[in-house]
Amino acid sequence: MIGNSKPVGRRLFLAGGTLTLAAACTGVSQKEYDALKAELEAARSQTLVQTGQLLPAAAGTKPTGWATTESIRGGFQLLAAYDSSGPDAWSARDHPMVYVTSEGASKLFSPGSNTAPGVMIIDAYTKAVVASARFEGSDEAKTQHGHGVGISPDGKWLYAGNMIINARTLRLDKVMNRPIHHSVGFKDWQGRDRVTWTTNRGPNFILDPNDDSRVVMAITGDNVPMMGHNYITVDPTGKFLYQNLRPGYYGDAGEYAFAGVAKINLETREATYIWGLGHNGNPIGTSHTSDGKYTYVNDGENSRVFKIDNETNKIVGEVSAGVAGPYGNRLNWDETELWIVGKGEGSHNRGGVLAVIDTKEFRQFRTFNQPIALGGSAASIDHAILHPDPAVNELWVSNMGGWETIVLDLNTKKVKGYIATPHGGDTHSGGFVRYKADWTGELLTDMGGPQRPMYAMMRDKAAAVVASR
Repeated sequence: MIGNSKPVGRRLFLAGGTLTLAAACTGVSQKEYDALKAELEAARSQTLVQTGQLLPAAAGTKPTGWATTESIRGGFQLLAAYDSSGPDAWSARDHPMVYVTSEGASKLFSPGSNTAPGVMIIDAYTKAVVASARFEGSDEAKTQHGHGVGISPDGKWLYAGNMIINARTLRLDKVMNRPIHHSVGFKDWQGRDRVTWTTNRGPNFILDPNDDSRVVMAITGDNVPMMGHNYITVDPTGKFLYQNLRPGYYGDAGEYAFAGVAKINLETREATYIWGLGHNGNPIGTSHTSDGKYTYVNDGENSRVFKIDNETNKIVGEVSAGVAGPYGNRLNWDETELWIVGKGEGSHNRGGVLAVIDTKEFRQFRTFNQPIALGGSAASIDHAILHPDPAVNELWVSNMGGWETIVLDLNTKKVKGYIATPHGGDTHSGGFVRYKADWTGELLTDMGGPQRPMYAMMRDKAAAVVASR
């Protein structure tokens, strides 16, 4: 299995030894306090590699039909399947690049009364909503709202709520027993199409969209302990998956437990545990540099941002997020700017502002005012997606507490427009897809970050900046 660490009282037990994270604060001497402080600082860069195979399915349980050994192990089930063929819901010829996002129920904040989970297709240039669909429950299987939307690397399938949807017809194909919290599409290190399906605190799954979206890998608490917010990302090589760890979710982790991330090698299924991402922290929001050298992770609890050296798996930088409760983050085209989404995670959860970190100096920019207020219905904003055309140079921000997708001009650092949802619902994450007239599609970027062609362009632009210095 990928790991078996577990918190016990105020101590975190790791294979091969025990790492003390905290002791009671009352009745301690200055000497004891100083020793504890040194120990906590050491914990911030603690790493551990554990190897082994994933746990097998329960004895006597054999996969049949859609199920696989891994879906059984994680408790992931197909509730209903439908014929999703039919007429085109929109024209790929007329709209060759689109943005896909979900539409959820936003009755508390929205002027609309959307109650059914849905998706929408937005032209990436005109910003017009060209198609949308909502899905009511049926007697056979009840559809559910989720948090985000996923897209297969070939653009054929959309994943939202507990549903798998045909992107061409916008008709329901499958209903599952667990709704998505977040989802990203990627090509793995062997070039195979993959999609993640994550649930709050797990289990999490990797699907093969070219094999009827069957599960090829489950990540459970038996494999990766203390799973936190499931903002999973995959690095530019498609080989390493990053799963957040939050001991503070679990009552016996200790008041001073540090959060971390599990860096899972998808080829060997080994995990490297990187601790130190915030004192009792909540890692949320991850971006990888296009050259694969660094990973940036938000701590939504303490409003900090950390920089990890991917070769050494050590934390090499820490800075204030510049906003309360950061959630998503996103690098700009030349990777000189790291944009932080101020959601207010863990506190008011009504944030509608962005902050920008200078990645060279690793501090907030001081040449313009921050944070940047998005206005409109911006509330509880969560993800920022970089438009795949560098000439456009925009961030598209999803809006969990409002009823618009917000478009920010990265040149002027001002809001460029608001794209209203068709039924007054809210939005969660999203992604850009390019289609040919014959519906051959290619995912360009989503909440997990760019795909390889876009990473290559970013790498060239970042290299040009370094060369000019």
